[in-house]
Amino acid sequence: MRFRVSYFVDSMIRIKDTGAPPQRLGVYSTSDEAYAASRRSIDDFLVREYRPGMTAQFLFRRYRERGAVPFIFGDANAPSNLPSFNPIKYALERCAEICGHSVRYL
Repeated sequence: MRFRVSYFVDSMIRIKDTGAPPQRLGVYSTSDEAYAASRRSIDDFLVREYRPGMTAQFLFRRYRERGAVPFIFGDANAPSNLPSFNPIKYALERCAEICGHSVRYL
């Protein structure tokens, strides 16, 4: 018997003292879809914040200050060895790609 597995993607807003609960980005039937939604959430923020001439370091700092941090979790039937998504690493890589140069994580 096969169980239906759902993957939930929520995000936490980093703005200090908001007290806001996690925001549900969606429920997905595959881990690939959940990873894509997480990447899309970060990409949308970075593209919205980017301005010509902005350094990758500055763009990454904006993300760390104000960007939503997605996290993926499965329902009770999800495999326990689901590889994790590292939103910070992904944001670092995307900042470098968008701005055309690398950024150091401090």
